[in-house]
Amino acid sequence: MDFQSSIRQLCSAKRILVLGSSGSGKTTLTLRLAHALNIEAIHLDAIFWKPGWVSTPQPEWREVVRGLIQQESWIMDGTYESTLDLRIPAADAAIVLDRSRLVCLWNVLKRTASVDDHCRPDAPAGQKIDLAFLRYIWNYPKVTRPFVCDRIQQYGQEKTLIRLKRAGEVERLMLAVEHFQ
Repeated sequence: MDFQSSIRQLCSAKRILVLGSSGSGKTTLTLRLAHALNIEAIHLDAIFWKPGWVSTPQPEWREVVRGLIQQESWIMDGTYESTLDLRIPAADAAIVLDRSRLVCLWNVLKRTASVDDHCRPDAPAGQKIDLAFLRYIWNYPKVTRPFVCDRIQQYGQEKTLIRLKRAGEVERLMLAVEHFQ
């Protein structure tokens, strides 16, 4: 599918997933798309993580996600591999931010140093940048990305899929979406 056709389908979509590594720019893109398309942004980190960064137990999390995907429209950011089997079939389109691990690590460190932790729209305050989190980002291209690709292949072959690797591609997408409106 060509770029213009993908943009047309994205702009008519009511349920959009934004997937990618931590630090890939999911939240920023989600907020921009939500504004441009006038669709509610759902940040899974803000729902999954309780204060103090305590996780929601998996059975409860799957029920929460089942409820979220029932909404008429949404732009949902967060990879959350354990619920891709629910979210991909419910989505009309998916945008995969396929940024390099170094860019993602840099963005996380930059965000930590420059963003007021209590003002983030996408997550509770107090996220720890520990070795496990940094390893997740570093290993994402070899471990998580193939899993995400497999799930998209399994559950979303007929969905509109847009892959973006560079900041310039994100800007091109946003310009096209804003122009289409």
